[in-house]
Amino acid sequence: MLVDGVEVGRIGEGLNVLLGIGKGDTKEDAEKLCNKILNLRIFEDEKGKFQHSLLDIKGSALIISQFTLYANTKKGRRPSFELAEEPKKAEELYLYFVELMSKQV
Repeated sequence: MLVDGVEVGRIGEGLNVLLGIGKGDTKEDAEKLCNKILNLRIFEDEKGKFQHSLLDIKGSALIISQFTLYANTKKGRRPSFELAEEPKKAEELYLYFVELMSKQV
């Protein structure tokens, strides 16, 4: 990923995780999600069956903070983000999640 011509992220075989932090999300939620993502069997084996996890393939994860996942577009033409966590709290939890993932992959 390039920003102003400078590489700020790269991913090989692995996952691009769009992480939305909602109001009330906790470190425990981040830990559960991290464990779930690391162990999902979503990578194919030699027979084409989904048998391997991110840990099994020794893959990588590019984690992108994405509050827009909490957009509510039911009314009007302007989305509401009232269910998204406040930026400071969301950033703290995002960084915690990145740290958890980094220790494993």
